Amino acid sequence: MVIDFGFLVERFRKEWDLVRSRAINTDSVRTVCMVLGPYRNLTTLTASVLFLHPKCQVLNHGGQRVFGDSRLDWIAHYDDKVFENFLRYSIYISKGGRRGQYGGSIVHSHAFDEKYNTSTLFREAALGLVKENIESLFWKDSLRISNHIRSSGVELFELLEKEPRIRFLMPIRNPMDCAKSNILTGHVGLFGRGLEQQSEEDVLELILDEILWFKRLQSSEPNRFYDFFEFDLGWNVLVDMEKFLCLTPNAEWASMALKACSVESKYDHSDSFVSYFRDSVTRKFAEYPEFADNMLKFAAGAT
Repeated sequence: MVIDFGFLVERFRKEWDLVRSRAINTDSVRTVCMVLGPYRNLTTLTASVLFLHPKCQVLNHGGQRVFGDSRLDWIAHYDDKVFENFLRYSIYISKGGRRGQYGGSIVHSHAFDEKYNTSTLFREAALGLVKENIESLFWKDSLRISNHIRSSGVELFELLEKEPRIRFLMPIRNPMDCAKSNILTGHVGLFGRGLEQQSEEDVLELILDEILWFKRLQSSEPNRFYDFFEFDLGWNVLVDMEKFLCLTPNAEWASMALKACSVESKYDHSDSFVSYFRDSVTRKFAEYPEFADNMLKFAAGAT
């Protein structure tokens, strides 16, 4: 018999974290927001910017420690106690952890590498890894959360009715850039479609499907779902996110966060790919013409 000591250590650590998390006070938490949609979609940037807010706590990844555990998995096993367990546990583990899917604090993500200014801004703000009087928990594990919602067969709107603090958010990066990035990083496998060939067009279709799924949910519950486009990321979006997450307005945070909001495309796209993008957007989002017009702005100057 081979004993997996690594597994035993992780099992013990989780049980210890669960016990310690019981002391977390969540009375001040007004919202719990999950990011949905594809990876490589400005989710890390969004989470990092929000982490600079003195009242927002961020859990980066960590789905593998939550999903499938009936004590924590409120999506598949909702009741008030499970949701509260999840909330306390998420806040507790968000002060530590490590890079990758194990997750934990957002400071372990690439956004806090020294080549970016986010780490400098965080040090200057002197906020600490766990905020005092947390008003919003922001969980960034986008496509894994989306997949888990769908695979669980849960009625999402029933969850929203049971727990008024739940929110969902999706940034929208240029979908053509997002498709290429998913292929280059290997994240395309998380779509779970078993693509034989990872063509740009196939991956683009998957990304647009994720956006459309979110848009349809949003159309039914607009106050519980929020999206923004890459080209709109600025002061107004920051203020809108504050309102959406019920965070106490903080102009000093918004001014600081603007310094971390730089987004630049590093991809060139062929005329045929841009044309494919236009056709796909026009077809998929016909029921949302204003939204489609905004999506098509990504095609302008993309070649």
